[in-house]
Parts: sequence; structure tokens; C-alpha cells
Amino acid sequence: MKMFLTILLVTSGLFLGHSVVAGEFASFSTNAPACLELRDQFDRPQKLSFPTTNLTLLTIADKKGSKQIAGWVVPVEQRFGGRIVIRGIADVSSVPGPLRGIVRKKFQKLQAYPVMMDWSGVAVKAFVYVPGKADILVLDSRGRILRRVTGEANDRAVQDLCGSIEHALAGRKFHTATK
Repeated sequence: MKMFLTILLVTSGLFLGHSVVAGEFASFSTNAPACLELRDQFDRPQKLSFPTTNLTLLTIADKKGSKQIAGWVVPVEQRFGGRIVIRGIADVSSVPGPLRGIVRKKFQKLQAYPVMMDWSGVAVKAFVYVPGKADILVLDSRGRILRRVTGEANDRAVQDLCGSIEHALAGRKFHTATK
């Protein structure tokens, strides 16, 4: 029975566009840290803390994985708008100290919305993210990870993610996020 569940989880993950191997399931955290504070690309403090009044879609990626984020975020944002909060963490821990200012300026040009910059790599490790891939997490108001998808988006995986968000929104009355 245990082997059947493992095979089911792995094959469903691969079918849905997830890139998770069976051994990684146990290592994934089920909760976000209660409070996370990082500076964004504009050097402004950003805080992700729980409990909150909204459902949160959290994206985590390094440079390579960042190319996969739009495939997830754009359709989710179009479908849910202000009913959820979308936040992002960039793993920039591999950037050498002297180049950090250049990377920060590049982010400023590419992204108008705040992206939390994790220069140490400690924050992204708390979420056990997959380097080189986009990690997308749906977090409830208490910071529990309700859904995690990893890698490139495809139609089926985006539909499933949106279904999970709908289900979470239907289960609880969340406040409309304001920008």
C-alpha cells in the first residue's frame, strides 16, 4: 500500500508538471515561517507573516527558475485578482557581494512589484525549494502550505493549481487584497 501511494504521488506529480522525486516529499515543510523579513529590489523592507487575512500565492526562484514564474502567476492573477496576495522571493544567494548592486538594479528594471531578495539563502531553505525551478506555494491564512507546484507551468497544472485556490477560497472567507 505504501509503495502504491508513493508511485501515485510521483506519477501524479510528473503528470501535472511537478518535478519532485519520491524521496523529496518527506523533506518538504508543511508550514511557512511565522514571520519572514527581507528587503526588496528597491531596498525597502518586506514582511511575510502569519496569521494573515488572505490566501497567499508565494513564488520562490533563482535566476533560472524565475523564467518559469510568469506561466503560473499571470493566469492566477487574471483569475483571482485581489482575492489572493501574490508574493515573491528571489534566491540571489549565489550572487557575489560586489555584484549585488547590479543585480538589484536589474530587478528594479524588470519588476515593478516588490520581490523579496534572499541574499543569504536562509529564507528559501526554510521552504525547501528546488533550485533551477519555479516553486509556487499556496499558503492559507495561518501559513500552512496547502499546495506546492514546481517547475514549468502547463495548462493542466495551472488548472489544478487554480482549483486548489478556489477550494481554499470557498472553505474560508478571505478579505480582498488591496494593492
